[in-house]
Formats: sequence, C-alpha cells, structure tokens
Amino acid sequence: MIYLPFTESLFDIISALAIIISVALFSYLYFKDVTTNFIKEGIIIAITWIIISIIFDLIMIIVGVSHTSIIDYALACSTFICNNTSHTIGYGLQLDHNNKKNI
Repeated sequence: MIYLPFTESLFDIISALAIIISVALFSYLYFKDVTTNFIKEGIIIAITWIIISIIFDLIMIIVGVSHTSIIDYALACSTFICNNTSHTIGYGLQLDHNNKKNI
C-alpha cells in the first residue's frame, strides 16, 4: 500500500476533482430537462458556477481557513474557474449543435 501524506497539494487535488465531478454531474442533470436555448442556459450555469466558487472561496479566505491573499487566489483559481465554465458552455453548444442537426 502506498502512503500519501495529506498535504495541501493533495487537498487541492481532491477538492478540484470533487468540483469537476460536481460540475459535470449537475450540468448533466440540469441540461436533461432543457429543450431550447441551450447556449443561453450554458452561459447562465457558467455564471452561477463562477458566483458559487467565488463566494465559497472568499468565505474561506475571510474566515482564515485558506491562508492566501485575494490576489494570489485570483491568480491561482482563474484558470480553474474558466475550466468549469467552459464545461457548462460547452454542454450548451454541443446540445445546440445536436438540436440543429436533428431539425
């Protein structure tokens, strides 16, 4: 058995995977019931994920759990947030493409 010490980087990896899986799962569940305006809905979900991520992370910074500055947070998390939003907008684009193809 391999022993991995629980470090900040391991925590970051686990939390990133949990967020990516959550984005994929909840986007799928949301788009399952959407029948029109797929791109608009993808953008709405993307904005929602951005707001949720920023609020939770700011709470962690303000409370002191995360020992980082807001500038370091913005630099470190901007690509991660863009990744999550690109997934939801991508789902919308793909569903819009499939919908136009079937018409």
